[in-house]
Amino acid sequence: DAHSRRFVEMSAAFMLLMGMSCYIEEWIFRSLPGFDFYWTVAFVELGVFAAAAAVQRHLGSGKVAPRSAPMRLYWASAICLAMSQSLGKEAYRHLNYATGTIVKSGKLVPTIAISVLWLRRSVPAAEWVAAVLLVTSAGLMALGESAVEVSFNPIGLVISLAQLVFAAMLGNIQERILRDYNAPIGEAMLYSNGLGMLVVFVFLVAKQELAPATAYFSEQPTAMLMLLLRSATFFAGGLAVTSLTKDFGTAAATAVGTARKSLTVLLSFALFPKPFHINYVYGVVAFLVADLVYLHISLAKAAARAAQDRPKLHVDIGGYQIVGRGADEKGARKSGTDDDLHEV
Repeated sequence: DAHSRRFVEMSAAFMLLMGMSCYIEEWIFRSLPGFDFYWTVAFVELGVFAAAAAVQRHLGSGKVAPRSAPMRLYWASAICLAMSQSLGKEAYRHLNYATGTIVKSGKLVPTIAISVLWLRRSVPAAEWVAAVLLVTSAGLMALGESAVEVSFNPIGLVISLAQLVFAAMLGNIQERILRDYNAPIGEAMLYSNGLGMLVVFVFLVAKQELAPATAYFSEQPTAMLMLLLRSATFFAGGLAVTSLTKDFGTAAATAVGTARKSLTVLLSFALFPKPFHINYVYGVVAFLVADLVYLHISLAKAAARAAQDRPKLHVDIGGYQIVGRGADEKGARKSGTDDDLHEV
């Protein structure tokens, strides 16, 4: 019927856009001659999202509304966002794309650590199982890569761990911005990404990457075009999953997002061949099982949120999260800026 056809079309659009984004990103990292500007990738990405948020806020309300959340929280969010995205890119300097993607998907691990050690909360057994599987998968992938890839450097795992910590802190900060201060999604997206750009810019200057990156992209305009296309397709994929969430619910969007992450890893091996090692097979299998367990957890949480008046939407699309408020079982939402896409 028309409803099912729309679900298939929107899911396919999301998978296609995110697949294109990931393919372009790996192509940039692996195929562009002389490319060594990973923090610049994060800078451009944050800029595209900040610009999109500014345009969307203007089109949505026609005027600039007063800021809802305090600047100290937006600075904290921006710092965590800037470090999470920049370190996530930097890790690919030392790890292949498949290994890096699996390690970056392990945000559940520091989230559990924060819940248990800091917040003193109990954690369901299923989350422990998913965390163990993710750690096992990452370990197997790293062992496999270290055996066959001369470019492998364990510092990439350390960088990825730091990225996961920043990502876990980011989720808590942005949840407070949205929940405690009822900030519009467009506002949170604009301030987090805009201020995050400034943070990354400071690092670009300190690392002396700004001048050579500017020269590199000036001499190779195709490279900049691909970088902008990558960010644009990522943003469009985020819009697609937000529409999917609004029309079909968090559970459906989570299922599609989970399948997308698994497909990204498989396509990385198919489109960018890597030296074979049996640990890759074991690692990918462990990752797929972890994704299924995490899907079960997400579906259970979505069912619990569905029983509340205005549940929070929270769909992880791989490094970024789409967060919103106000969807009920029929996908109805408040109008205006609450419909904005929030990229964290």
